Amino acid sequence: MRDINLNIPIERITVVVGASGCGKTTLLRILGGLESADEGVVYIPDGVKMGMVFQEPRLMPWLTAWGNIVLGQRKLPPDKVQALIEMTGLAGFEKAYPRQLSGGMQHRVSLARALAYDPDMILMDEPFASLDYFTRETMQKELIRIHAVSGKGIAFVTHSIDEALLLGRQIVALGDKTVKKQYDLTAFEYPRNVLSAPLVQIKQDILDTIHLERREFV
Repeated sequence: MRDINLNIPIERITVVVGASGCGKTTLLRILGGLESADEGVVYIPDGVKMGMVFQEPRLMPWLTAWGNIVLGQRKLPPDKVQALIEMTGLAGFEKAYPRQLSGGMQHRVSLARALAYDPDMILMDEPFASLDYFTRETMQKELIRIHAVSGKGIAFVTHSIDEALLLGRQIVALGDKTVKKQYDLTAFEYPRNVLSAPLVQIKQDILDTIHLERREFV
C-alpha cells in the first residue's frame, strides 16, 4: 500500500473495490491488526474494537452453531447469544453442526461470532463471494438489516461493483495499492436499485477508474 489517505467512519458501511492484487485485503488486514504498515500511521481511536469475517466461514466442525458463536467468548450470557442468533436469522439452528448448514447459514454463524465480540467495526473480506446469486442477495439484505439494528460499522471488501452499490454508504476504489477515487452514497437510501440512472452512472465511473488504473499499470 502507498499514499493512502483514507477515513473510514465507524457508523457507516464502507465498501472497498478494485482489481485482484490492488491491495484490498491488505488494507483490511492492516486495519484489523493482522498485518503492519511499513510506514505511515493507522489511527484507530482508543477503545475501538475490530471484528473480522473472512471469505470462508472458518467454523469449527466439531462445534454447533451456538458453540461456534461463543468461541473465545465463553462467558457471554445465554440471553445475549440468543439475541445474536435471532438477529442473524439462526433461530432453530442453535444445535446444528457446520456440515448440517448451507453456505449462507454458515456465513450467518460467522457473522454472529464476530458480533459476539461486540466490536465497534466489523471487517469483512469478500464474505459472500462463494455464495450463489440468490443466497448472496439474501445475505446482502440481511447485512443491511443487521447494520441498522446493531449500529456496527462495517468495512467490506468485494470484487462486485453491484454489491458495493447495494451496500456502501462510502465506496473506495483502489488501484495499484493506492486510493484512486472515493464515492459518497449517503444520499441513496436502502434498499437500492442498481439499475437506476444515478447508480448506473456511478458504476460506470468506478469501472472507468479501475480499468484506467489497469491500463496504466500494464
